[in-house]
Amino acid sequence: GQHHTRAGARLAFGTYAQTHYRLEQAAVILALDTEPLTWGTGSLRYIRELARGRALDEKRSEMNRLYAVESTPSSVGAVADHRLNIPPSAMGPFARALASRLGIGSSSTLSGDWGNWLDALAGDLQKYRGRSVVIAGESQPPAVHALAHALNATLGNVGRTVVYTEPAEAEPVDEIASLRELAADMDGGR
Repeated sequence: GQHHTRAGARLAFGTYAQTHYRLEQAAVILALDTEPLTWGTGSLRYIRELARGRALDEKRSEMNRLYAVESTPSSVGAVADHRLNIPPSAMGPFARALASRLGIGSSSTLSGDWGNWLDALAGDLQKYRGRSVVIAGESQPPAVHALAHALNATLGNVGRTVVYTEPAEAEPVDEIASLRELAADMDGGR
């Protein structure tokens, strides 16, 4: 389901929002534990755009650069230019440390190789302000989704590589809260 994605948008914006990506305009893509088929409506289009951005021809002399930070191998990681394997529990701290390097939130650091990796990633994202995109996978908690939205805003990507619209559903629901409510109704014989 889209529970974490919706909750992350609500955390970031105070309301639900549908996120759409324009990967053909992205020079740098950061995928945080995600697969393209989980990128919501239009995911097949995103896969085509990602592939087109990686092909050189007479119109394109530079490939997009793909960073994959993931806890398990994925199709994104398999084609990424830069892949970092981290435990699932480290994804939140990784996203916070990246945000910190880009001026969002309080100072947050990760040491060792991850610190060097973060420095290079942050530099690349800064270099391509307005032409980068950060995508959080559905399995990531709402806080990581909210950080992805904040990173895209800080990097000037909104309206360029990331577009927000009203949700397609007339009244989006919090699926987890709805299930809890159903369970309570069942327990109460309602």
